[in-house]
Amino acid sequence: MRKRLEILLAGRERGELEALESLLLSQGDIQVSSRLMVNGNVDPLQGVAPLPDALVLLVGEHWEAELMALCEQPAAERPPLLVVGPKGNVELIRLAMRAGARDFFSPPIDDAEIFHFLRELARDRREDPSRTARLTAVINAKGGSGASLVAANLAHYMARQARDTVLVDLDVQFGSLPLYFNVTPDHGLVRALESADSIDALALEAYLQRHASGVALLASSPEDRFGLGEVPETRVEQLLAVLCQSHEEVVVDLPRWINGAIASVLERADKVLVVMQQSVAHLHDAQRLRDILIHELGMLSSRVMVVVNRYDKRSDVDLEAIGDALPGLALETLPNDFKRACHSINVGSPLHDIAPKAPLTRQIQALAESLDAPAAGTGRGKKRSLLGWALPGRH
Repeated sequence: MRKRLEILLAGRERGELEALESLLLSQGDIQVSSRLMVNGNVDPLQGVAPLPDALVLLVGEHWEAELMALCEQPAAERPPLLVVGPKGNVELIRLAMRAGARDFFSPPIDDAEIFHFLRELARDRREDPSRTARLTAVINAKGGSGASLVAANLAHYMARQARDTVLVDLDVQFGSLPLYFNVTPDHGLVRALESADSIDALALEAYLQRHASGVALLASSPEDRFGLGEVPETRVEQLLAVLCQSHEEVVVDLPRWINGAIASVLERADKVLVVMQQSVAHLHDAQRLRDILIHELGMLSSRVMVVVNRYDKRSDVDLEAIGDALPGLALETLPNDFKRACHSINVGSPLHDIAPKAPLTRQIQALAESLDAPAAGTGRGKKRSLLGWALPGRH
């Protein structure tokens, strides 16, 4: 699935194509390509594969042949069409409609017209039920276990695999993920949630902060002052729906305060990673969290994975003890590399950028790849209200 809208411009005047391309790119994070039709070619889509999300055709004196070439294509093999041409030509407009044009603009085109067209395209993509991301939720068993480090570097790895990836920090008050990428959100999570009932994929771009790797980060901005408990659960669900219908991968770093909003993320997640360390206290909280996920939310154990961070095979709480205490859950380990992990956070660079061959980096990549392995079951549990329930502490 592609996150960006892909627009193909076709026409016979290079200057007009370049001007329209500039106008389109000013409206958001859109991929635009241009096709200069020369040497008698009248089919704007000849040899184009895969098809773009939309075709914008700038017609001139050969408009009849160009539109007839589109009319001869099966409707299912024609992308949404916008025709740009001179005013007052009734036959041109009629043939454009036959070719499947959604709209007809005459120069000069203004920003409002283009924005409306792109918003309609984005809405169609949002409503397409075949488009849905994989959602991975990451949560600490006990505060400070390393969930944010895991979430940040998982998302970074996914983006490096050319997957459209968004990373969401749902800890409104104490979220730290922007530090991991050395960015400061301008219009962040809280404002996106406030607009969640009307937001679409195109408008969502204004709230995302992009890293050079391609990761799109959605987190609180410095001026946000309230907690997630003040946000209606429905707003979180609405925002998740847009995120999942406009990306391939959604990674959510969750706080350890499980209310209805957090439960809605957990219920929707394809995989929940519970990050813990090797101590009795961590194991106790991991057991409590497992009980909530399995028995209260009704999740299948195949959807829950335990990630033992800073693993030490000499610890009194070994993997056998963890497996006995958390039966039915897959276990993964991450090596103890506290110094390198701290350096990564302090300089705001993901692990792969500063230590691509380090064992910790490679193991997080292996963890990401393990998410692709087929699970024993993929059923979803029935959602239950957890308003007011909480686990002590935050990550």
